[in-house]
Amino acid sequence: MLAPLALAWGPTGHRVVAEIAQRHLTPAARDRIAVLLHGYSLAEVANWADELRSDPQFDKYKRLHFATVPNGIRSYRDSKPDPCGDLVTAIGALSTFLKTGSRDDLFAVKALTDKSDGTAKNACNPRETEPISSDTALRLLVHFMGDLHQPLHVGGADLGGNTVNVSWMKRWQTNLHSTWDDEMVDFERLDYPAYAGFLDHASAADVVRLQGGDVIAWADEDVAMRPELYIFPDDKPGATGPHLISYGYTGAQRDRLRGQLLKGGLRLAGLLNRTFE
Repeated sequence: MLAPLALAWGPTGHRVVAEIAQRHLTPAARDRIAVLLHGYSLAEVANWADELRSDPQFDKYKRLHFATVPNGIRSYRDSKPDPCGDLVTAIGALSTFLKTGSRDDLFAVKALTDKSDGTAKNACNPRETEPISSDTALRLLVHFMGDLHQPLHVGGADLGGNTVNVSWMKRWQTNLHSTWDDEMVDFERLDYPAYAGFLDHASAADVVRLQGGDVIAWADEDVAMRPELYIFPDDKPGATGPHLISYGYTGAQRDRLRGQLLKGGLRLAGLLNRTFE
């Protein structure tokens, strides 16, 4: 996947994930996060990692918004890792760094740690930049956990749906990835605090269950559900051109969309609570 194509959730979706997480923080995690973010909430920084894409000095982070598991492979563990790092390895490295404070824990992800040598050989980090700070690490982690739960961010051969052309409600042309990022979330007609409140009703037992597993297990959930995202019930038999996404598709995917937003928020909270315990 080429990172310029790989935006995840729109601003609303990322804020929903972060707002749900904020509601489930322990007091210790909440206090530490408030210090690191200078009083800002998780939702207020949730889109920072997308906003900085206009600044070339942050190009090194672009590849960390996604992971690739080729079609036919069931688990991230069996895929060929990106030597510079990806979404899965970045989440692991950032959370460990925030827990220990040791930059040694970032070295597994070259896109976070490699220094420019002034040549084109250093593809992971082609520009000289300042070492990553704890507040930057937290902002990235919040965003990347949102990315992980947009299921097309663990993509296959079609750049996570970016090359699948669709017609949104016969109103405009877009692609499948963008539809999951923006159109389907915005179609709910809720701002992020209302949407978070609408979704955040899991029982205590369900919270524990949904927070279980690890980053690879969560990525593998995306791989498992991926085939279901490519079923287009609104298409007419024999139709050619962009797939139609209308009420048939949104109805079939609504529970999955909502479930991913909720899981993303609860799991982000669980990860931060363990990090700052």
